[in-house]
Amino acid sequence: MARDSPSKQQQDYAKAVLGRNLKVRPGENVIIEGWSRMLPWAAALARETRRLGAYPLVLFEDEDQFWDSVDSREDDVLGAAPSHEWAALGEADVYLHMWNAGDRLRLEALGPKRNEKLFGWNPAWYKAASKAGLRGSRLDIGRPFPSLAKIYRVDLATWLDQLVQATLVNPDSMEATGKPIARALEKGKRIRIHDDRGTDLTLGLAHRKARLDIGRLSKEDLKSPFGMLNLLPAGAVRVAVDETVAEGKIVANRASYNDVGMSTGGVFEFHKGRLVKHHYDTGAEFFDKPFAKGGKGRDRPGALTFGLNPKLHNTPQLEDREAGAITVTVGSNRFLPGGKNKTDFNGIVVNAGARVEIDGKLLRLPG
Repeated sequence: MARDSPSKQQQDYAKAVLGRNLKVRPGENVIIEGWSRMLPWAAALARETRRLGAYPLVLFEDEDQFWDSVDSREDDVLGAAPSHEWAALGEADVYLHMWNAGDRLRLEALGPKRNEKLFGWNPAWYKAASKAGLRGSRLDIGRPFPSLAKIYRVDLATWLDQLVQATLVNPDSMEATGKPIARALEKGKRIRIHDDRGTDLTLGLAHRKARLDIGRLSKEDLKSPFGMLNLLPAGAVRVAVDETVAEGKIVANRASYNDVGMSTGGVFEFHKGRLVKHHYDTGAEFFDKPFAKGGKGRDRPGALTFGLNPKLHNTPQLEDREAGAITVTVGSNRFLPGGKNKTDFNGIVVNAGARVEIDGKLLRLPG
C-alpha cells in the first residue's frame, strides 16, 4: 500500500459517514470540503464516494495560505460568495464540511467584527444550500488542533481517536436507546435529576417534541434553515423544558467547552423557575461575560440533553453527547420544538451518571 493511501481507520470512517449516516446513492454529487490538515480524510471520503457509485468533488483551503491572506488584509476576497462555488452547490446532493481554520484562538483574537467580515459568505451559503436541497454533515474530525488540545487539556491523538470511534457507532443502536427517553420526555410533567454529590434538581416538561440526534437527517432537519447539516459524531436526545419551572441544584462532573476555552466545576441553583446562583471552579468568565449581556430570559431554564454515544467521554465540544451525560441549560431554547426563550444567551452544566425520574418513575439511561 502506498504511504499516502487512506488508512483502515480512515476508510472505516468514510464508510460510516457516507454509507450508514448519509446513505449516499449511486449517481449523487458529493462535495467534500476541508483544510490542508484534513486532506488524508478527504481522500478517504472521496474514494468511498466512488465506491458507492457517486461523484466526489474535493474543495480545500490551506491553513498557512489562509493566514497569509488574513495578514495581508484580504478580507473582502475571503468573505465573498464566489459564483463558481455557488454553482457547484446548486449541482450537489451531499455536502461534507470538516470545519474551518484549526487555530480557533487566532481567529478569536481577530475580534467579532473582523470575523464577521471574513466569514460574511455564511448566510448566503445556507440560502444556496437550502435552495439546492443539500443534505450533509459537519465532521468534528476537523476540529482537533494543537492549540485547542492545550487549552482543553486533552491529548490530541486521544481526542482524534474518540471522534473516529464515536462516528463509527451504529445509529440504529443509539436510536433504540434514545426513543424511549424521547417518549418519556414528551409525555411527562416533572423531571427530577439527583445524585449523591449534591445534585437534586426538578424541572418542568411541557409535552414538547424531543429531538433525537443519531446522525441521520430527518425530514424536519432537511426543512430547517440550518438543519440540513448534522454534526458527526452524533448521539443525543434534546427537549425544550418549561421555562417557568425549576427548583434545586445541579452539580457538574464534566467540563463545559466553547471555541476558545473550558469551564469546570459548574453549579446551577434554581428557585421558582430562575437561576439564582451559579459557580464555576475555573473558566467562570466564559459564562459570566455573556450572561451579563444576556437580557430577558437569561436566567430561565432552557433545555435538557441526554447523551447516547458510548465512545465519547468528556470530549471537547461534544460533552453533551457522552452516553449517560445530562446537560441542563439556561437561556435560549428557541432552536428546539416549542421553545419560547428568545434570548441569545445559553449556558450549560453537564452531569454524567445522575439518576433521573419522570413523574416518579425511574428513567433508564445509557452509560
